[in-house]
Amino acid sequence: MNPLGINLWNWTNALGSDCLGLPTKIAEMGFDAVELPMTQPEVPAPLAEEIRKTGLRVSLCAAMSPGRDLSNFDPQVRANTMDYLTKCLETGAKLGADVFAGPLYAGGGKRHLLPPDEAEREWELAVQGLRALSARAREYGVRLAIEPLNRYRSSVVNTAEQALRMADDVGDDFLGIHFDTFHAGIEEEDLCGAIERVLAAGKMFHFHACANHRGAPGQGIFPWERIFGLLRGYGYEGHVTMETFKPGGLDSGWVQLGESPDELALAGLRCLTGAFREKQAV
Repeated sequence: MNPLGINLWNWTNALGSDCLGLPTKIAEMGFDAVELPMTQPEVPAPLAEEIRKTGLRVSLCAAMSPGRDLSNFDPQVRANTMDYLTKCLETGAKLGADVFAGPLYAGGGKRHLLPPDEAEREWELAVQGLRALSARAREYGVRLAIEPLNRYRSSVVNTAEQALRMADDVGDDFLGIHFDTFHAGIEEEDLCGAIERVLAAGKMFHFHACANHRGAPGQGIFPWERIFGLLRGYGYEGHVTMETFKPGGLDSGWVQLGESPDELALAGLRCLTGAFREKQAV
């Protein structure tokens, strides 16, 4: 049964002491899982203990801020990035996390048009870094899922096809794809077709159900019934997580959606429960 989760970004901009109480709230709402935004690689001990007490499943989402970049031409930047990612894996192992997801290959805000030889070098550095990270992830027992980002956030991997090619180049079955409908809604010619290609390849390791305006699943213009039908039809068993942002957060809109963070969370949970609990019970 798919763990239905929510990222703490719905309430907070960073992983820290102000997150205390949120895992308990999430569990009481009825979610099965919490996603931790890894703005820092360690989780404060009281928060870790609270997560354990709730019994929530855990996923980690990388926060690849500028300077965190496995594809960077500067070897010191790559080494620092590997150190950050490895510490995140250590944290994930301690919390029993199922997956470490996000744009693990490159730093956030990295948008540039490179000459072909430099673009090839950038790609190969990302592949080499992910190959090394996959070996470490296997030791920690936390699977990796790389996320295509939209053009305003990255120029390295924008589409499911590119992500599948990168995963194939890495060549480790401990690494798969993190599919986010918000990003895909900007970049893919056929949203459902892209989802199906990842599922058919057996590479769907993590799924973010996000509306086109970064609202909750069930909102916006995406064909949610068809999207969730594909996940069920292909037997996807991983996390289905909503990733929304508090006002002023990373992808929050300037015109707010109207709901409070709690109301947004509950709206998304109602949609996910209808798709992955009630449908499965029929």
